[in-house]
Amino acid sequence: MKIVFATGEALPFIKSGGLADVLGSLPKALAAKGHECIVIIPKYADIKMADELEYVTNFYLWVGWRRCYCGVFKAVVDGVTYYFVDNEQYFKRPGLYGYDDDNERFAFYDFAVLECLSRLDIMPDILSLHDWQAAMIAPLYKERYAYYDYYGGVKLTFTIHNIAYQGKCDPKLLTDLFGLDNYLYYNGNVRNDDCMNMMKAAIVYSDAITTVSPSYANEILTDAYGEGLQSILGMRRHDLYGILNGVDYDTINPATDPEVEYNFDITNWKEMKAKNKEALQKEVGLPVDPEVCLIGIVTRLTWQKGLDLIINRMEEMMKRRVQFVILGSGDDRYEEPLKTIAAYHGDKISLNLKYDFGLSCRIYASCDAFLMPSLFEPCGLSQMMSMRYGTVPIVRETGGLRDSVQPFNEYDETGTGFSFTNYNAHEMLNIIDYALYIFYDYPEKWDGLVERAMQAQLDWDKSSDEYLRVFNSLLD
Repeated sequence: MKIVFATGEALPFIKSGGLADVLGSLPKALAAKGHECIVIIPKYADIKMADELEYVTNFYLWVGWRRCYCGVFKAVVDGVTYYFVDNEQYFKRPGLYGYDDDNERFAFYDFAVLECLSRLDIMPDILSLHDWQAAMIAPLYKERYAYYDYYGGVKLTFTIHNIAYQGKCDPKLLTDLFGLDNYLYYNGNVRNDDCMNMMKAAIVYSDAITTVSPSYANEILTDAYGEGLQSILGMRRHDLYGILNGVDYDTINPATDPEVEYNFDITNWKEMKAKNKEALQKEVGLPVDPEVCLIGIVTRLTWQKGLDLIINRMEEMMKRRVQFVILGSGDDRYEEPLKTIAAYHGDKISLNLKYDFGLSCRIYASCDAFLMPSLFEPCGLSQMMSMRYGTVPIVRETGGLRDSVQPFNEYDETGTGFSFTNYNAHEMLNIIDYALYIFYDYPEKWDGLVERAMQAQLDWDKSSDEYLRVFNSLLD
């Protein structure tokens, strides 16, 4: 099977969030099972290994009335072919997103993907689209390109990584950028909330819709989580599949991670994690205490991630025998109160307001527990990484957190972490207290938790099989 993935980012070349992790791992897992996988992304200024890319070709394409240059570069990594579409006006600038002309930039990208299929002779069986940046490929293909002989027969899937980001824009852009007739807006195919909605267009035009966990697939059908698209998703519910993301065990591996000072596996984790814990406490300026429960938080400081609960109960948590190391940056509404709390409790909180990949790996490898009380979480990778590194997750039961963390049962000694149900600060504090109770009073049960977490199968093997079942159902 030949599968082309269209995405705004993918590891190992460029990353702004979890989307890049998925598009760096899923094609690799499918390629390992004998399928031809191709990933097409923009050639950003910040692309890693840019000097090693192979020039392929160039051509001109139309974005509405605009005649645009498109260069194409290539790289092959882990059996996956990556193509990079180049236009310096759109992509030779810092970062990936957040510009006033993002709609025009990714309209160019959408046309470039479709043009590459024929110009590079890579027509796939499955064209897999990811998030709003690639969403308009679906109506462009169905309304325009599918009528050309060469393009016939491609099946489209669209994956929702986070339904909160939908690509809403002015309806005039339907014709101005995409050259599609206004009737697609007035008949509702691309209209939602009195604006053009790229994600809705992809939901309407794709042959199947997937999202990144079974629980999230159910949640986005409700008014609470659907972000205004629950009705149209309800109409397509029989074509909607929730497939839990995985993590790449080749790279997320405590035995080989170069960012971790003392590597370990299931046979020697207790000794090595103790050494890593001491090293981390020294690195982040916390008192060295091998007995204290060290809780890690690695997150974007935004409303989605449960920071309201954490800030609400942090003073209360400071009365416990506990240390926190927090890594992340984001909104001032969360950074400022955390700065104040950390200033008063420097002996218990290390606040690191930045993005630091190496430090995040050391937090996963060194802490005793990992706190992730998200308001919503389509899948989440941090809790999976923490489990892989033997750090017990404490999560709210939503989306992929519910699907990946099995709640601890002290009576039959099962489970891989701790969880609470409602988005409530008191519930969160109660489950943290319960985790501390097990940590201090029943260390043998805690050790069992750690080992079950490390042995949980959260790689891409099973998830890639589920994607293949969806793809094969469309081809059959």
